[in-house]
Amino acid sequence: MHRPRYPWSIVHSPQSIVKAVRVPRYGLWSMVYGLLACVVFAVPALAALGLSTDHRALAFGLMQPGEEKVLAQSGTHHNEITCSSTSGNAWYLKISLVAPLASGGEEIPLERFQWQVSRVDGAGTVVNQSQFRPFSLFPDLVYLSAPGEAAGAAVRLQFRYSLKVPEAQAAGSYHTTVRFTLTEVL
Repeated sequence: MHRPRYPWSIVHSPQSIVKAVRVPRYGLWSMVYGLLACVVFAVPALAALGLSTDHRALAFGLMQPGEEKVLAQSGTHHNEITCSSTSGNAWYLKISLVAPLASGGEEIPLERFQWQVSRVDGAGTVVNQSQFRPFSLFPDLVYLSAPGEAAGAAVRLQFRYSLKVPEAQAAGSYHTTVRFTLTEVL
């Protein structure tokens, strides 16, 4: 099995794609998040991995200490990640943070920023679907493809996000990068 280097390497191998999402924060007591996407990839000429987002911004808006918000702008989900492969091999999707949600020397604890898969249209295995999971600095498995999903068909996963600001959190411009990684099993 191919083992990519994490979490600092952007292009892991010809069988990997990494999607990095920058989530900045602006303003006093505000937690306004935007989404900037950066895709860096390399694929062999005979097979292709595909990873894309719907580019919806992660915008929690203004928040006070102790407040919790869930992003689900489309009712059941906030954004959608689309994965595909034409290699014939199984693949998996992982999620992680590049760094803690931070402003200067202040950080919001990782367990306060969470993600959830609310829906998937594939036949593969979703880890803890419909349950919020805290972000980690190490890649967490989100989805493992089913045998028939390596022939080019797109699999869409819909995500929701939750943020709970600690009671004593200092005001600041908090930001982090959410990383989605699609890797083929060799």
